[in-house]
Amino acid sequence: MRQNISSKFITLTDPEVANAQKQTLKYLLQLDPQRFLATFDQVAGIHPTAPGYQGWERTDGLNFRGHFFGHYLSALSQAVQSVRDPTIRQQLLDKIRIGVNGLQTDQGAYAEKHPGSAGYVSAFREVALDEVEGRQVPESQKENVLVPWYNLHKVLAGLLAVDVNLQNVDPNLSDKALTIAHRFGLYVAKRLDKLTAPKQMLKTEYGGMNDALYELFDLTHDERMLTAAGYFDETALFKQLAEGKDILPGKHANTTIPKLIGALHRYESLHDSQQANQFLNAEETASLAMYLQAAVNFWQIVVANHTYVTGGNSQSEHFHEPGQLFHDVVLADGATTCETCNTYNMLKLSRALFRVTGDKKYLDYYEQTYTNAILGSQNPTSGMMTYFQPMGAGYTKIFNRPFDEFWCCTGTGIESFTKLGDSFYFWEKDTLYLNLYFSNQLRLISNNLQIDEQVDRKSGKVHLAATRLRMKDQAGTINLKLRRPAWLDQPAKLSVDGTPCQISQNADFWEIKNVGDGTVVDLELPMSLRIVHTKDNPHYLAFKYGPYALAGQLGDYQVNADRPNGVLVRISTHDQAAPATLTTDMDWQTWERSLSDQVIVKTQTPYSLFELKLPNISEQLTFIPYYQTHDTRYGVYFQWQQAGSKEAQHRQDQLSALNEYRQKTVAELTNFDNNNFEFDKHLLQERSEVSNAKGRRFRVAHQDGWFSYQFSLAKAHPDLSLMLTFNVEDAGHSIVVGFNDDHKFDQVLTVAENHPTDSKGFYQVRIPISVTLINNHRDIKLVFSSAGGNTARLFGIRLFNS
Repeated sequence: MRQNISSKFITLTDPEVANAQKQTLKYLLQLDPQRFLATFDQVAGIHPTAPGYQGWERTDGLNFRGHFFGHYLSALSQAVQSVRDPTIRQQLLDKIRIGVNGLQTDQGAYAEKHPGSAGYVSAFREVALDEVEGRQVPESQKENVLVPWYNLHKVLAGLLAVDVNLQNVDPNLSDKALTIAHRFGLYVAKRLDKLTAPKQMLKTEYGGMNDALYELFDLTHDERMLTAAGYFDETALFKQLAEGKDILPGKHANTTIPKLIGALHRYESLHDSQQANQFLNAEETASLAMYLQAAVNFWQIVVANHTYVTGGNSQSEHFHEPGQLFHDVVLADGATTCETCNTYNMLKLSRALFRVTGDKKYLDYYEQTYTNAILGSQNPTSGMMTYFQPMGAGYTKIFNRPFDEFWCCTGTGIESFTKLGDSFYFWEKDTLYLNLYFSNQLRLISNNLQIDEQVDRKSGKVHLAATRLRMKDQAGTINLKLRRPAWLDQPAKLSVDGTPCQISQNADFWEIKNVGDGTVVDLELPMSLRIVHTKDNPHYLAFKYGPYALAGQLGDYQVNADRPNGVLVRISTHDQAAPATLTTDMDWQTWERSLSDQVIVKTQTPYSLFELKLPNISEQLTFIPYYQTHDTRYGVYFQWQQAGSKEAQHRQDQLSALNEYRQKTVAELTNFDNNNFEFDKHLLQERSEVSNAKGRRFRVAHQDGWFSYQFSLAKAHPDLSLMLTFNVEDAGHSIVVGFNDDHKFDQVLTVAENHPTDSKGFYQVRIPISVTLINNHRDIKLVFSSAGGNTARLFGIRLFNS
């Protein structure tokens, strides 16, 4: 099995990648671990030594407190591995020591006060776990944490990262982190063994708890950690994916990806027959292949059907219908494509899949996503990071504020930018796989070799030189495999020690044997322009030049404007006046052929690797690499159209209707996620839950259950209406719709069997809103309750001016 080489053996020398790491180090050193510990101290009954941070770490409002501290510990420990400056390394270690010692103190203090819960260490009370496990919790006792197991996963993962990354740096601190993690794992195992309905907790996002507990099992060989991890394995989901079923539409993307990372981790931990026989029964051993196949199929489904040209995926945090990227970018809210957490987790999954299978496609995806979506997620000047990355035209990247937001994607972001070199190379026996073509220096201690990789990313020229690390000792040799990039359309050239080599242009890897002291390798990877289409609209286009996704530069109109989305998240506004089309007098085939001959490429420093202009289009657009695009409006995808064509008129009519729809909309909810989007609308509920069907999310109330939301009326007119979306499969089921808790306005709606529907059985019911419900009200509360049995499933809510 292949292993990726740790960042501690790699020095980043590519100036842009090195700057990305530098900016993140600067940010980490500005953060105070005592302020993150404040809420952990409070739960443990200890007076905090510093005020807590706000944003997602706040206590006075819906929050995700504790999550960022876990990311912070992971990032700090990774930075210790990759940083060479001894002063900075010591500062990082000091912050880790404060964090780990603080958690140790809090864990001990909590155990003294609650001996039955020894091992628990958290920024919130245990009652938050009671609630997601299905226990009835009095309203006055409830916590305001949305996804408690998700938050705890980040803390556990942070402790494990400290253990693994500091074993050879500070063994005592490493052991202390593992001890805290193990005690917490024992608490988790004890708690879960008592559950009568363990699947209930899986209905609320729980991050990668299975992945972290399998890691804890790897480190401790404690079988109780293996059992605890299994509680978080959704085997029904894994079986469906292993059978090749695309059951992703409607699922929360960043909830789902870590589940498969955990499934693959189970396979990695136990696939060895001796290990399996020691810890698994025969049935469990036989099922291991299913876990691997589920991860393999899931990855393929996501990449083939849900992934943009940058490697990112999802819209409004969810997977939708396969191959519907045009719909998600243009017809849905294009500001919420490509959640950056998903990118982080897909790279984690890809790295593990290559380790297990050796299939090059995982490295090709890694390059695509690292180069574009990861490097493109950071502002290179401020070091701040994106939540969403819009793919449509007219948007801008919105970056986090450093000290009062602490989004999930900022947490995964600081992890990404402190391990930038960790998948440059992979190792298998005596073979070194070179994955990413960015300048760096690799030290192979056991072989007494240093590999210097110098890459001119403007031209695609790669120069490798092997030299001895210690001159007095004998150097060894290695076999080197160079990945042939999937984007390569023109013949590559390879020479060793100045001698040209005959190479297959279709090989997965080009192998060079016996690379040792003094070996010099030169590789030329010529770049060319490639068009990338969306499946649901073949003339909705993005462009790549070599490995680089391109972004058309659209100016700085209100470039700092943002709008709220979910809980404390900000997203881009849209400049409707920005060009979103590529208009030509040519037909498609003629225009496409013109690209190969007339594309203009210029090198341009210091702002971008190159600028590119497309021929024969009326819009005056300049394209540069997407990852270098920031502080400007841009577009990744554009609508190609022939001037005066029926297709052009159809798209214009479609967009006009969409703009009218959006202008009339006062408030809307279609993303029933039991998370950010619903709680942003002040969700309250009893005996109610969410799920997905036919590619869409819904909420349903069970017998005697109800749920409610509160919507702003700031844009409402006296002719306000409510539109509700149902599915004909619920024919005969009813739902009671109430307004502002005033029962005289209650209406009972029953799903009709013979109502006209769309192709998937969805239809809408319009309810005019009484003016008396609007007058003198800034908000309106909508209450949906049972009319006896289970309610009809509600798939959409829209308030609009008729």
